[in-house]
Amino acid sequence: MQAGLAAGAAIAGFYGHEAVAQQQQFTASGIQEVIVTAQRREESLQDTPIAITAISAEELADRGITDYQGVAATTPAITFTQYPSSPNTFILYMRGQGVSDAMQVTVDSAVGLYQDGFYISRPQLITFDLADIERVEVLRGPQGTLYGRNTTGGAVNLISKKPSGEFGFKQELGFGNKGRLRSLSVLDLPKWNGLSAKLSFLKREQNGYVKNLGTGHDFGEEDQIAGRVALRWDVGGPVTADYFYERGDLDSTPTYYTNSGLVGLIPGYSDSGKPESHTYRPFDLEESKGTFEAHGLTLAWNVNDALTLKSLTGYREISVGYYQDYGDAFFTSYRTFDDIRSHQFSEELQAVGSLFDGRIDYVAGLYYFDEHVRHFENLTITELFPPPLLLVKDRYVEGDSKSKAAFAQFTWTPPVLDDRLSLTFGARYTKDERQAERQMLDTFFGFPIGEEPTPGVANSNSVKYNRFNPAFTANYAWTDDVSSYLRIATGYKSGGMSEAVEAGRFAELAYKPEKVLVYELGLKSYLLDRRVRLNAAVFESKFDDMQMFFTTNPTDPSVVLALNAGKATVRGLELEALWQPIEALSFTLDYSYLDAKFDRVLAPAGTIFDPSVNPYSPYQIGDNVKDVFVMPYAPENSINAGLSWTLLNMATDSLTAVLNYRWQDKTYITSPAGPAVPGRDLYSRPSFGLLDARLVWRTELANQAKLRVDLWGKNLNNQKWPAEVIAQGNSIPLPDSVTGDYSPAGWTSQAATWSERRTYGVNFVYEF
Repeated sequence: MQAGLAAGAAIAGFYGHEAVAQQQQFTASGIQEVIVTAQRREESLQDTPIAITAISAEELADRGITDYQGVAATTPAITFTQYPSSPNTFILYMRGQGVSDAMQVTVDSAVGLYQDGFYISRPQLITFDLADIERVEVLRGPQGTLYGRNTTGGAVNLISKKPSGEFGFKQELGFGNKGRLRSLSVLDLPKWNGLSAKLSFLKREQNGYVKNLGTGHDFGEEDQIAGRVALRWDVGGPVTADYFYERGDLDSTPTYYTNSGLVGLIPGYSDSGKPESHTYRPFDLEESKGTFEAHGLTLAWNVNDALTLKSLTGYREISVGYYQDYGDAFFTSYRTFDDIRSHQFSEELQAVGSLFDGRIDYVAGLYYFDEHVRHFENLTITELFPPPLLLVKDRYVEGDSKSKAAFAQFTWTPPVLDDRLSLTFGARYTKDERQAERQMLDTFFGFPIGEEPTPGVANSNSVKYNRFNPAFTANYAWTDDVSSYLRIATGYKSGGMSEAVEAGRFAELAYKPEKVLVYELGLKSYLLDRRVRLNAAVFESKFDDMQMFFTTNPTDPSVVLALNAGKATVRGLELEALWQPIEALSFTLDYSYLDAKFDRVLAPAGTIFDPSVNPYSPYQIGDNVKDVFVMPYAPENSINAGLSWTLLNMATDSLTAVLNYRWQDKTYITSPAGPAVPGRDLYSRPSFGLLDARLVWRTELANQAKLRVDLWGKNLNNQKWPAEVIAQGNSIPLPDSVTGDYSPAGWTSQAATWSERRTYGVNFVYEF
């Protein structure tokens, strides 16, 4: 994800970026307050009546989190995996909501990603390193009032450290197994005529962990380089300006897929249920390349003590080309290439203030977003066994997306109940529009079998829609240390069209926004003389007009149509606990429980459920087929447990041990794997538990310099677990793709790519 400094394809951003990152510390009065800006103003984490996880820069370092994958892994409400054709693109879900096909540029995510207040529209390159980060916040539940784009699952916000105005330097250098190298250099320059500057440079690389027997690259390689310039202008007056420019390049190779069903069919083929040491044959594996570039300018005018006006102007572009060879794991030679280009611009105006001696705090603003995007995809399939087959599919989509919004939120503290009650009202009115056109050509042994545009048939589509999203929160402080809140919020995920619908239908088929209504009851508390911080939330989310993808060609599962066809209910419990009995020792426990179910899925016309399309379908149009589907990436139980123990604490030296354990239940990877589908577990990722550890030595040197040395290990229990699985078969009876004969329902085999096993290394950090 984005590298703060290099901050590159970053993941998220802090929305008011005057936030102060405070390390969780034990003081005489207990656990120290954490300041967040989730509601566009500085507030205590415990006084902010929303479900939020805050991770400081110190915590990121102690947990060894240097990329977005680490952020997602430490937050139980988030489930993620890499996209099959690109290790630099994540499939990201929060509270059971996300988008499974993150490569489609006509589809928006259910989880918003932000960096320094600026929305990131495309998930490509979000595996970039996090560098020089002040803080990360994860907001759970729909964000339909204050944030740049409406989302139904939540938002992840990242804020980079501003220039300090004082001379300083930091150098991080790390080494690990499999050729790991990470170098981060940060130079802070003294203020000159009100202008402060910070320069950052990042280099990170690792060798592949599956050796290619051919002359090409190995599977699992990565090489990224990025730089960032941050400027801050502040002469002590009411106006300040913050600007950043960053650019990064990320070269990589995909992960290696295997299928146990090929063992014995292909001489020398191996599937050991873990990352293979080498491929079974030579591969001509090309390197995928990606580049991003971003600008952000934030102007703030403190009109008076009760009003601040802000302007956030952002521009971002990405260019990626992803190659993937699935290693014959689908019983075919299956290769893909995706080329995506995106240019986005946004402008946001904010007014943040208070009225009536602080009785009312308010935020109001206007938002504009404009993106132009292109996607070319090539897919080549060659049969390994007779009868021979050669299918080539080419698709090109180009489109524009615009969003305009007005938003407001105010919090009223009425002069009753000793000012312990606060009521928050929020609303956002949004006008969205999307336009796209598509060209495609499918050939079988060189002969066209699907082509667009065709004479007299349009190949462009557009949608427009307006939405009004209100929200209400009532918060009551029972004591100075214990409060609870009730939140009722709405949100939506914007509409669009499916890139992968069959030829001739792109212009006629589009889907509407997906809607959600959430009821949430939360607790924020300090206990045991502030030695324990316990926060909890229970919620129920009701989804309507859910955007779902359906196969429309019985013999080609890559042809899919997106429709508003579902209703669902997601209930859950989220618990975050910190216990710090003494200054040198702390324990953390984060837990998430999800009960995610479809309430209704109506069988649509023109899909494999339609008997006129699929003669073997056991259903009729309009039947409730919810048992064919399951909510993907929604594990029932997820747990993160941690321990930090300072074993030695002397005048200038300290030694700290950090342990973290992550557990996640089995999760299904696709939605058509419901209880009515035989072999559904082949489309699931089994439960797994990972143990990470870190030993940190800190010392103070002369002239206020500091040195830190970390010995670290990840997945110390050497757990083998698949990062992604893709099953073969079909969810309901279909004609066989070759013979046309009856093929019963059920997933019959599984291709999997395995996560890397135990990794370890050492990091050095020197700063003054």
